[in-house]
Amino acid sequence: MSDIAVACGVSQATVSLVLNNAPGTRISPATREAVLAKAAEIGYTTVHRRAERRPMIAMLINDVTSSPHVAGLIDGVTEAANELGLMVSVMPTSGDSDTEEAALDYLTAMPVAGVLYARLITQQVHLPPRLANLPTVLLNCYSADRTVSSVVPGDLVAGQAAALSLIKAGHRRIGYIGGEDSIEASRERLKGYRRALMMHDIAVDPSIIFKGGWTIKGGYDAFKQMMLLPDPPTATCCFCDRTAMGVYSAAAELGLTIPDDMSIIGFDNESYTADMVPPLTTLQLPHSEMGRYAVEHLAELLSTPRAKPRPFKVKFECELIERRSVKTLAAPDVGAKRKTTV
Repeated sequence: MSDIAVACGVSQATVSLVLNNAPGTRISPATREAVLAKAAEIGYTTVHRRAERRPMIAMLINDVTSSPHVAGLIDGVTEAANELGLMVSVMPTSGDSDTEEAALDYLTAMPVAGVLYARLITQQVHLPPRLANLPTVLLNCYSADRTVSSVVPGDLVAGQAAALSLIKAGHRRIGYIGGEDSIEASRERLKGYRRALMMHDIAVDPSIIFKGGWTIKGGYDAFKQMMLLPDPPTATCCFCDRTAMGVYSAAAELGLTIPDDMSIIGFDNESYTADMVPPLTTLQLPHSEMGRYAVEHLAELLSTPRAKPRPFKVKFECELIERRSVKTLAAPDVGAKRKTTV
């Protein structure tokens, strides 16, 4: 282009505009002809390269603001998509059916290759009928009819793992401060807690099972009530880390030391738990791994559009993060039999 510019007495920018046939430029026909003639004379060839367009997948999710957990889901999705050569569009819908329909109108016009239908809190969902025409994977949710593959956390096994870790540390009287019954994770983690006790012939005592919701105040109030019992527990499983934070505060007011007087396990591994005093033992929700797996399975569906794989429901294990909020007591006599009530 420099040679052509010198030969024609014009700037290199003018040569670039002519050779690339840029629209809306004010270049005289004579100059345009001179540039094209000189380019042909010296054998200049224009090669128009266009980057290959990546297939687009959409992540429809009901909420992206009320919890830090959404970051894990989106991070896992975007990392896997980048590795697989896919683009991701995250579309918050507030769980509103009209908004979902509007989003599907937009996605159909784009068009989009496939959909991740997600929820911030694990739950059963009713899918928009139009998703039947798009490759779809459910993330952190599932459908009652099991017609679409889903990826969810294993909350029941996680609740069991929390209680088992306390039993392994020698505790036999273990309290539980749960969430709301309307939350599936709350129901599943409580089932896991009960199962762990029964596995070791430890009676399930309803008097040390409380509903604290998922708030700091809920944990605070529930623990205060628990410690009024004539035979309070030596350890407590909490539905989430916020509940555990409320327990820490109540324990301090009662003059109790964690873990010497009370062992605590939380759930979620929120960013502040490693800085609590003492650092909180907790369980990690596998949101990033779930997001990655969902994208990988969706990519498989896109690569084999004629195949009809059988839908499945995958449950990801929650990792136990051991810190210093659990005290090890004398090893229990696991052979001793106790009456179990449920």
